[in-house]
Amino acid sequence: MKTYIFMLFIISIFSSCSQYAINEDESGETDRINLYMKFQKNAGGEAFDLEYPVVIYSVDKENSAVTEFWYNDGDAVTASLSKGEYSINAFLGMNDACFIKTNDITGKPMIAVNGNGVSDRPLMAAHASINLNKQTEINFIPAYVMSSLEFEFSNIPSEVKNIDVKIYPVSCGYNIEGGFSDRKEMAYIECRHDDEKWTSCQKFIFPVQGEKTSVTVSIDYGDEVKDYLYTFSGGLKLGQPYRFTGGYDDNLSLNGEFQFSGWKEEEEIFMDFDGGSDDDITVDEGDESGDNASGENGDLVYVESMPTVNTVWRDFYLWKLEDTGAGEALATIISPDQWFQIYAEGEAKEILNGYEIDGISGWRTFTREEAEEFYKEFSAELDELNNLLERNGHNIFYTDDSRRYLCEDGDYTFGLYGKLNFYKAGKTVKYYLRPVKKVSLRIKD
Repeated sequence: MKTYIFMLFIISIFSSCSQYAINEDESGETDRINLYMKFQKNAGGEAFDLEYPVVIYSVDKENSAVTEFWYNDGDAVTASLSKGEYSINAFLGMNDACFIKTNDITGKPMIAVNGNGVSDRPLMAAHASINLNKQTEINFIPAYVMSSLEFEFSNIPSEVKNIDVKIYPVSCGYNIEGGFSDRKEMAYIECRHDDEKWTSCQKFIFPVQGEKTSVTVSIDYGDEVKDYLYTFSGGLKLGQPYRFTGGYDDNLSLNGEFQFSGWKEEEEIFMDFDGGSDDDITVDEGDESGDNASGENGDLVYVESMPTVNTVWRDFYLWKLEDTGAGEALATIISPDQWFQIYAEGEAKEILNGYEIDGISGWRTFTREEAEEFYKEFSAELDELNNLLERNGHNIFYTDDSRRYLCEDGDYTFGLYGKLNFYKAGKTVKYYLRPVKKVSLRIKD
C-alpha cells in the first residue's frame, strides 16, 4: 500500500462551547469576510476525495468562541466570519452516528466516539491559524487521527460461544483544536462467527501514542473464559492500520489489504494462542493487574471454609467467587456503604483511597465489565438482592432514572434501569459511589 505523509498544523488550544456572535454595525450590515477552504492529498495539489460530512470549527482567539459549519456532498466549503484571528479546524467523515462533539474534563471542546471507544468509520482532521482581514483561501492537507484495528481468528474450537477484544488505553477524544484528550478509556470490539472464522469488521480508535497498550482477546467457552493478553510497549500508532490474526496452529495465511488512501502500510500481527508472538508484540505475563490471583493490593484473607456467592460475608456482600486453585479463590466484594453526592475532580478516588472497613482498604469503583455483569444479573430483579442487603444493614441499590453509579475510576456512570448506557460523569450531577474490591481467599491449613 502506498504511504502518504500528511501535515498537521500546530495551534494554540482554547476551550469554549459558546456560539460565535456576529458583529453588526449601526446600519444592521454585518462586517464579514469570506473564507474558502479546499482539501488536497499533498503539497502538489493532488485531488482529494472528500469524506462527508465535512465539519469546520472556527475558534475566535480573542474570546475563544466556537462557530460550527457543516457541509454535505455538493456544498461549497466556504464560511463567512468577521475580521479577527482564528484557528480553523476541519474534520472529514464526522458522521453523527459515530462521533459526537462534547467537552473534555478540562472544558476543551473535543470529538468523542459515540459508543464503546470504537468507531465504524475513520476521522480525518486538519488545522490552521489565520488572521482574517480580507478574503482568504486555505488549502488543507488532512490526516487520519485514528488507528485502524481488524481481527481475524481461525481454527477456533466449535464449542466457543463468543470472542471479544479489549484495547486499553485509548483516548476518550480528539480536541477540536488538535491533540488528544488526556482522559483514557477501554475500547471493546466484538467478533462474529463467519464462515469457520471469527472476525471483526474494521474498527477505529483514538490511540494513546507512546504508552504501553494492551490488547486482550477473551474466548468464551460457555463454562469458562480464557484471556490472551498482548502488549505494545510503544502503544498503537496514529494513522496505522493493524490486522490481528490468530488460531490454534501455525499455518495461518492472510489475504486482503486496507483500501483507505492515506493510511500507512498495514502492520500484520499474528496472535499465537499457545503463548508465542512475533517480534512486534510480547505476551504480557508479568504485568498483572488487580484481577490476578493475588488479589488487589496483595490482600489475602484466610478463611475456615469458602463462603458462598450472593451472600453477606463478614461486613461485605460477596458477589463473585472464582476458583484459583486448591483451597484458594478470588472474591469480588461490595461494600455496605455508598455516597450520593456531586464529586469534584478526583474526589471519588480520594474517598475510596481513604476508605477502610473490617480491615480492608484499597477500594475502587465498578469496572465497565463489572458494571455490565452487575446490570445483566440484577437490573431486572433487584428485590431479592436489596432485601438481603437491607436485612444486614447494607445500603440498597436504586433503579430509578435519576440515580446512576460511578464506574471506570469515576470517569463514567451506569444505571440499573432501562437500557444499559455508559455516560461520561459530569461535575454538577449527583452520583452514587459504591466501593468494590477483589481479595484472595485461602483456606487455613
